[in-house]
Amino acid sequence: MICMLGVPAKMTCIDLMRFVAPSEEFIECVKIIRDSTPNQYMVLVKFRNQELADDFYNTFNGQPYNLIEEEVCHLVYVAKVETMKLSEGGSLPCVGLTELPKCPVCLERMDESVEGVLTILCNHSFHGSCLSKWSDTTCPVCRYCQTPQPVDGNKCFECDSNESLWICLICGHIGCGRYLRSHAKRHFQETQHTYSLELGTQRVWDYTGDNFVHRLIQNKTDGKLVEYGSGQEVMDEEKMDSLTLEYTYLLTSQLENQRHYFQEKITQIEKDAAEQVSSMEERSQKTLEECKKLELKLAEAEKEKKNIQKKYEQVVGKVAKLVSELKDEQELNKCLQENQKLWQKQLKQSEDKIQSLEATKKQEVADLQEQLADVMRHLETQQAIACAPAETKQELQDGQIILGEGPSTTQQTRKTRRKK
Repeated sequence: MICMLGVPAKMTCIDLMRFVAPSEEFIECVKIIRDSTPNQYMVLVKFRNQELADDFYNTFNGQPYNLIEEEVCHLVYVAKVETMKLSEGGSLPCVGLTELPKCPVCLERMDESVEGVLTILCNHSFHGSCLSKWSDTTCPVCRYCQTPQPVDGNKCFECDSNESLWICLICGHIGCGRYLRSHAKRHFQETQHTYSLELGTQRVWDYTGDNFVHRLIQNKTDGKLVEYGSGQEVMDEEKMDSLTLEYTYLLTSQLENQRHYFQEKITQIEKDAAEQVSSMEERSQKTLEECKKLELKLAEAEKEKKNIQKKYEQVVGKVAKLVSELKDEQELNKCLQENQKLWQKQLKQSEDKIQSLEATKKQEVADLQEQLADVMRHLETQQAIACAPAETKQELQDGQIILGEGPSTTQQTRKTRRKK
């Protein structure tokens, strides 16, 4: 089930059936519903299955009712419908009080599975095709209007009331009367617009004199001006002319006041526009100056950026050079440390060797000194022997020396050398 929202009141049932004619064979029933909203009504449309409802929604949602008017079709899905009594605010028929399933036009049974059924505001149901052939806008059974009639759209500018309305003859402001919220009189107190026209009776009220300015009203039957309170009595020509002149003078004066009012409005608007233009020009001038200053700052910033970029490139080059030199120095330092370790090792070996050589040399020097001492003793002994007498020489030659075990090899070597 789909609901068509906000259908305009000027669209009759025949127009509605023509609008949904491409999907008429897929519709089971159509129900027109009206609430308190003026100048529009709603329509419930029930389809044979969900796919047909989806196709109708995709086809007609957002589409204009015709090529001339601007109203478009608004569709929503309906989950369920609950019926209420008319006394409780409902407009759908209650169970057991619906129309008999027979079309009053063709007198055939109304089977929803065979042909679509259209139910209008008065709860009378018909075949959609039968009602579309009815040229009148009323119900064929009870002559009730099928669609709500358009109502006057005038309302109070302040409280949206549509009763006891008065329109200002100077600026066109619409307000409610003093017996409601007195917005029309309040407008007079704020603007000093003296005359106001009652929309219901076309009478003109003078707020300054606190009375009607004339006693002419418009007859609702033929639209002619008649004297208020005299009904349809004929007035004499002289009085009619005087009243017509008075009414013409009133309209002329009010039109003149209205012209002055709108001229003042136009002058004020032009003045405000000129002030706005001058302020906008000043703002634009200030904006241009600020733009120039910003452009100069931007040029200086660009220059400074270039200089900083050059310095940055130089610093980057120096840093790269220093990094390469640092790497070389690190490599050189590494090689020097390795060479230092090698030379320290060699130096230690050389010191050890020198120490061993010094020890050997000291031993040799000690041995040579001992040998030299032995040689000196030997020479002294030979000299002593040479100087000794012959007997002593003979004893020395015939004598023997017995040597015992010495304390060490060095002593034996020394004794051997001494013996030699």
